[in-house]
Formats: sequence, C-alpha cells, structure tokens
Amino acid sequence: MLYLDASALVKRYVEEESSESVLRAMDRASAWSMCRIGYVETVRAVAVAGGRKAVKRFEEDWSSFDVIEVDTALAEHAAQLALSAELHSLDALHLAAALVLPSDDLTVATWDVRLHRAVGGQGLGTLPTSLG
Repeated sequence: MLYLDASALVKRYVEEESSESVLRAMDRASAWSMCRIGYVETVRAVAVAGGRKAVKRFEEDWSSFDVIEVDTALAEHAAQLALSAELHSLDALHLAAALVLPSDDLTVATWDVRLHRAVGGQGLGTLPTSLG
C-alpha cells in the first residue's frame, strides 16, 4: 500500500527529479491512499507546474485513491503530531492519515524533509528511503 503526499504525487503528473521512482512505486502498489487535503494541494501544485492538461489527468485518477477524510479524531491526532514532531499543519494531517492505515505493508511517499523524518520516526517505510 502506498500513501502519497502532494510533494510525491505531483511527480506523477509533472516531470521532476524522482518522477520515475514515484511511477514505479504506484505501479507496484496494491492501493494508493491520500488525505482529502492532498487533493487541494496536488491540484494547485500540478496546475502551477504542469498546467490544465496535467490537472485533468490527476482529476481522472482521483477516483482510484483511497481517501482518508479529515474528521475530529484525525484533526486532533494531527495537532498532537504537529507539536511532537514539529510538523507544519498539512504535513501533520498527512502523517495522521497515514497512521490510520495498516502499517505492515505501508510505504509513505514524501519529498518533504520534516514529514519524511516524522514518518520514519513512526516506524513506517518511506519513499525515498532517505532524504536530505
């Protein structure tokens, strides 16, 4: 199972360094997951870097994602993570969402240094395996 934040998912729709790595991981994964807030982040980032056609491709794929909704429990857990792991708000929501998923076969894809560190600190697999 693969959880992606926007810094990872944008690489599917816009050619960037490590795009091939994300494409391979998505091809191998049994499921793709993302927090609902990732939709907003990804649309914006893809539009800025890749334009309307790239956004359309993302929107066509969105129904293939297992979406973790933001509810009270997730928001409260994210708030705790934001403080304990010194994460920005949206990164804390991504980490809280990933932690809802079964961890035995989970990889979290992120190119955000703080989030990557926090994911590893929770004992989850990361893509890339190391970052900055």
